[in-house]
Amino acid sequence: MELDGPLIGGRWKLGPRLGSGAQGRTFLARDQERDGAVVVVKELRLAEDGWKKFDLYEREVETLRGLDHPGIPKLIASLEGDKGTYYLVMQRAPGATLKAWAKKHRLGEADLRDILTRALDILEYLHDRSPPVIHRDIKPANMVRDRDGALSLVDFGGVRNALRPDGGSTMVGTFGYMAPEQLHGQASPATDIYALGATIVALAGGVEPEEVPRQGLRMDLERHLPHMDRDLRRVLTAMTAPDPSERPQSASAVRELLAAGKRKRRKSKARSRPLPARRPPSALATPGDAGIAHRVVGEIQEMTAQLPGPLRVVARVFSFIVGATGFVGLALIRLAFLPILFALIGAFARDSSRPKIDRARRLVGEGVDEARAGFGALALGRGQLPDDGRDDDD
Repeated sequence: MELDGPLIGGRWKLGPRLGSGAQGRTFLARDQERDGAVVVVKELRLAEDGWKKFDLYEREVETLRGLDHPGIPKLIASLEGDKGTYYLVMQRAPGATLKAWAKKHRLGEADLRDILTRALDILEYLHDRSPPVIHRDIKPANMVRDRDGALSLVDFGGVRNALRPDGGSTMVGTFGYMAPEQLHGQASPATDIYALGATIVALAGGVEPEEVPRQGLRMDLERHLPHMDRDLRRVLTAMTAPDPSERPQSASAVRELLAAGKRKRRKSKARSRPLPARRPPSALATPGDAGIAHRVVGEIQEMTAQLPGPLRVVARVFSFIVGATGFVGLALIRLAFLPILFALIGAFARDSSRPKIDRARRLVGEGVDEARAGFGALALGRGQLPDDGRDDDD
């Protein structure tokens, strides 16, 4: 990293510029007193804002100093440079922004749920403070994700909000991610909930929120994300409701909606699970069970019993050879071939296809087990005769 900038505070050597805005610029820098540790330095220009704005700036700095959460980079120092210029020195969040991630990696639903859950942890910490700390500018560019999935929220709008003039221009945020009430300078925990929902929508659809189809003021997520899990889509729809009173009012409320969807999926899965009488995974493992394969073997036995004595012996030996060979062959397929096959399929499949792959793996495994048990019954001559006392008409 090239360091050709000035030395700030006699300690931080400025390097490449990360970005710039109406209020100042952001740089990477090295801490000369801490073995060259990389930090982020924000340069803020307050020359024309007067003492009132300086006082608000100081209060925002104190708020940042009081934050202590692994998902929020710490404020290391605030210092004055040349006349009207101030610097905020922050820890550097490890990883890349979600905006950069989305350009290089496909974020599946498992990733989106993980990002949403981790972001809710950060918002819960901020909103539970007294008074609540509202970020006001949540978007993919302000969320940093590490390789292990750790998430950080950066570039707090609260500090920048303190630097804005009074009156209607106190609006802070980014169009598309900004809740409607922010147009009037209002903000609450529900404001951050909206921005987080819009962030997940943007990551899921690959377009900015303002490009999402609408029904009135509301995002039409059913049309925009038709293949997304219905419960997750329902949560995002609630989070991005235009009316703040219709949104979840806290991070814990969003978490409860996610949990309710998970419970609903579990119940639906349990209801759709085949009944043992219709699909008995182990019905053919025991020779005395009345599985389909055993009934087939029973019918073969009944036909074999009608053959003359010598032919009956030959048929019995042939049945043993076929049954034993089939049983051993299917056992090898079940234990070796199928795990390798589905591992290869899973390695190249999309995250959204994994539930279908797991279901296919289960069904194929059950089918092989049933066939293997049938061959075992054929080898042992232990089929279930058709006339076994069951009332099939019921």
